[in-house]
Amino acid sequence: MALYSGSFALTKYRLLVSPKETPFDFIAEKLQKNLISPIGVEDSKEESMGFCHPFTGEPKIDDVHSLLFHQALVAGIRMDKKKIPSTFLRLQLMNAYQSLISNENEVTSSPKKLSKKMKDVIRDKLKEELLKITLPNIRIIEFVWHTDTNEIWFLSASRSVRETFEKFFYEVFEHHLMPITPGTACVDFDRLHLGLEENLKPLLDLEPIALFHGEKLGIREKTSTISAPF
Repeated sequence: MALYSGSFALTKYRLLVSPKETPFDFIAEKLQKNLISPIGVEDSKEESMGFCHPFTGEPKIDDVHSLLFHQALVAGIRMDKKKIPSTFLRLQLMNAYQSLISNENEVTSSPKKLSKKMKDVIRDKLKEELLKITLPNIRIIEFVWHTDTNEIWFLSASRSVRETFEKFFYEVFEHHLMPITPGTACVDFDRLHLGLEENLKPLLDLEPIALFHGEKLGIREKTSTISAPF
């Protein structure tokens, strides 16, 4: 697991609601109701996603309280995916089309071509059969939910994985995640949760760093200045 295997990538989020609106019982219920439905070896389903035990990857959590460390809840997102290599699928389709055309031509004297509808049927059937003999790729990513502040640490920096997590999180909990970036780190979320006005003007008035390059060899050395409102 990433939390126990040395270095790891980390993406921070904050919920735009107060922790009072997301009590632990609410979180535990949502986790239990949205556990992953694993893809079996003989399944033709291509993708499946849901929560899992963060340390074992199992599609069950017997006691959510056992994953709570002080105010931090450690949970897991599991993504099962089957994928057929596109080149392999294309070659198999070509062989299937050619074989069917050859058989039809043996029955009838005139050459015959496959219609688009027939090709689509063959493709869907072949893909289904190939998926049944394809092993699923399983990916487990942990996240830490600080229940006292509603700050969430997601242990991945992959853009596609983050976007999938953000979409899935909203579908389950119906709350948006706010990424903590240099532009949002200074926002006082506690004031926002209390309905108090948050002054963002100092952030809007920030000016970029200005670099002045002097000529080399004794005219002026390279200098830099930072302009800020405070």
